[in-house]
Amino acid sequence: MIFRRASFYWQFAAALLLPIWVLVGRGIVLSDVGWDFLFYLVVCPILCVAMLAVVGVTVARKAVRTTKTLSWQDVAVLLPWHVAILAYGFFASSLIAVAVVLVGIAAFWSAAWQLYSETRTRVKNAFSLDAVDAGAYRAEGYRPGDDAGRVIVITPEIDGDEPPRR
Repeated sequence: MIFRRASFYWQFAAALLLPIWVLVGRGIVLSDVGWDFLFYLVVCPILCVAMLAVVGVTVARKAVRTTKTLSWQDVAVLLPWHVAILAYGFFASSLIAVAVVLVGIAAFWSAAWQLYSETRTRVKNAFSLDAVDAGAYRAEGYRPGDDAGRVIVITPEIDGDEPPRR
């Protein structure tokens, strides 16, 4: 639980720190040509936006927002992605760059699928009869409200009794 909560907070910092690390590590320290630095000036903001997109889709899930912890599936995808980005700051390898892109795509679709699944389950539960009090309800029509305009009043019928009139 502590590791998943720390991962939740780390993903916000990582969206800014890891692209800066790639820019500093690859672009300034290990670059042989000035054009490499210009390339990293373009790529690092794109990486930052991609990481923020994954964070946004992840945080859109209610389970993540309420508990402030990531799921183990999130951790299993984000940890290799962040390690690959760190490694790319140290080593100039096209395989690491490809891994960063592929794992980044996998992280986005993993977060999107989890958001879809959780939202689908919550909507199903909201519209199922198990989640709703299956008693009898009667609409009494509407009464004029003060500021709201027309208001429909729905009152439950308790054991066949008449609901209280207002």
